[in-house]
Amino acid sequence: MPRTYRRKTSWGSTPLEEIERRASEVKGGKSIRSVAKERQIDRSTLRRYIKKRDTQEVRSVGYSGTASAKRVFSEEVEKELAEHIKKLAEQFHELAGRNNIPTPSNWTEKGLAGKEWFKNFLARNHLSCRMPEATSLGRATAFNKTTVGEFFDNLAKVIDRAT
Repeated sequence: MPRTYRRKTSWGSTPLEEIERRASEVKGGKSIRSVAKERQIDRSTLRRYIKKRDTQEVRSVGYSGTASAKRVFSEEVEKELAEHIKKLAEQFHELAGRNNIPTPSNWTEKGLAGKEWFKNFLARNHLSCRMPEATSLGRATAFNKTTVGEFFDNLAKVIDRAT
């Protein structure tokens, strides 16, 4: 049975134009609480929007702006990676067809595997998307010119002894 996510809150679901109009009301002297209650807008969303608008240009409502700040790859590299993944998916789909490997019907109808199949595939092959672990303070401070120099001096002595 496939999982279907249903949103439990209305945070960030108010259109940008609506939030902009309500922010103008607040700027005109009304309180955030009263405007949010009258228009049935989440108070935190409205407050966050007003705070963001004062410091920068706002393109969307909610937290989506933070995704660009946490981007690791440039936009070009991300596009290249996405194209590579799409090409691999197409090749694997062709491989299954050429070798008469039975696949679920939605693979041919939609041209993609289901979320449950993908989740199980990751689990079967011990693959995951993980957050990188932070380097401990001890390791970070020990990696300096002096300790690295000592390491290579000791390595040179060991190599000299072995020859």
